[in-house]
Amino acid sequence: MMRKIIFALFVALGIVGTGMTTVVKAADTNKFGITIDGNFDDWKDKPKVDFKNPWDTDPVKEASLLTDGDNIYYYVTMSKTGKANYPMQVNDYELTVGGKTHVIYIKNAGNLPENANRKVMLQDTTKGDYNMIHSPAIVHTFAKDGNLYASMECKIPAADLHATSIDLHDISMKNPLLGNKVVEAKGASTGPIMLASIGLGIALLSFFTVPKLKKMTNK
Repeated sequence: MMRKIIFALFVALGIVGTGMTTVVKAADTNKFGITIDGNFDDWKDKPKVDFKNPWDTDPVKEASLLTDGDNIYYYVTMSKTGKANYPMQVNDYELTVGGKTHVIYIKNAGNLPENANRKVMLQDTTKGDYNMIHSPAIVHTFAKDGNLYASMECKIPAADLHATSIDLHDISMKNPLLGNKVVEAKGASTGPIMLASIGLGIALLSFFTVPKLKKMTNK
């Protein structure tokens, strides 16, 4: 009887562990709080990557890439410190999704007003010049203490990539003109699945070990 009770408890733990587990995706939750409005405060707590060209005078840039499975969110600033002169780089943003690369150009980003936002158009130049009309993007040009640099944020849905969904396991962005550093947004984590498997494993193990313990105690 005791063996059956203990076994039932282990099985229950295994089932609960499995039932309560959801696959948590890296940088993949719809709780980013990102709004494409030219106010970059909502990027402060997001993971970022630094990159620059190899010469000493090139400033450090910074970028972040997130996805919720339906949209890709991208942030880039031309000056991480805010103490460099670097206008918005508009060419050669290479977005790779599911093994397919889209070379993106930023339209309407010339002659930007200082300390103000401008809505810009992203254009996929991979095959012709496709205007990504469903992808809101804003550039802000900062001018302070004699320095002038730009930052951009955008949201790209699957529709503007001519896809029905976004492959969470293969999303990256790079721009060789800014430093050739690849910014990646990876897919699902196996952590929760492993936790559930351990719970189930304990339940199965108990089926074989508990009878032996009972025999030992009866001696």
